[in-house]
Amino acid sequence: MRDGRAAIVKAAMAVFAQKGFAGASTREICAAAGLTKPVLYYHFRSKEHLYRELMIDSFGNYQKVLLRASQSRGTLRERLVRMVDTDFRATKEDVMRAKFVLRMIFSPGEQHPLFDYVKEMEEQRNIIAGVLQEGVDDGSLRGKALDLANALMGMQLIAELEHLVTGRATLTRRRAEQCVDLLLQGCRVR
Repeated sequence: MRDGRAAIVKAAMAVFAQKGFAGASTREICAAAGLTKPVLYYHFRSKEHLYRELMIDSFGNYQKVLLRASQSRGTLRERLVRMVDTDFRATKEDVMRAKFVLRMIFSPGEQHPLFDYVKEMEEQRNIIAGVLQEGVDDGSLRGKALDLANALMGMQLIAELEHLVTGRATLTRRRAEQCVDLLLQGCRVR
C-alpha cells in the first residue's frame, strides 16, 4: 500500500502543478498514478485532504532541511551560502514539487482549499532571520534581520523561477554565493 500512496503523491503533485487544484480531478490523479479511486480514498479522505498533506509535507520537509543547514558550523557567510544552496538543490532535485508549491501559492485563493502559506513562509523567514540576527548582534551586519531575510528569500525565489521557467542551470553554488555576497556586501559603490 505504501507504493500506492507514493504513486498518488507523485501523480497528484504533477496534476496539481499542471492544472491547479480546481482544475484537477481525482479521476485524473488516479489515472496518472495507475490506481483506482478506492486506493486513493484508502490513503486520503478527499482531494482536499490530499492537497493539504502535500502542502504540509512540502513545507515541513523544506523547513527541516533549512533548519539543519542553519545550525551547521562555519562563518555567517558559509552558513547562509549552505542554506541558499540547500534550497537550490531541493528545487533541482524535485522540480515537480517546486512547481506544485509555486502554482498553489500563486493561484487565486478561491481555487484551492485554505492553507496558510504566509505562516509557513514566515517560519522559513524566521529561520533565515535567526542566522542573520547573529550578524546584526555581533555588528557585522546592519539592518533588521527580518528585512535581510526577505531580501535573501526574494533573490532565491527569482533564481528558482528563472530555473523553472527557462530550464537554464541557474541554481548553482556560485549563484548561492552571489546572492549571499550581494546581501552581505550591499550595493555599495566602490
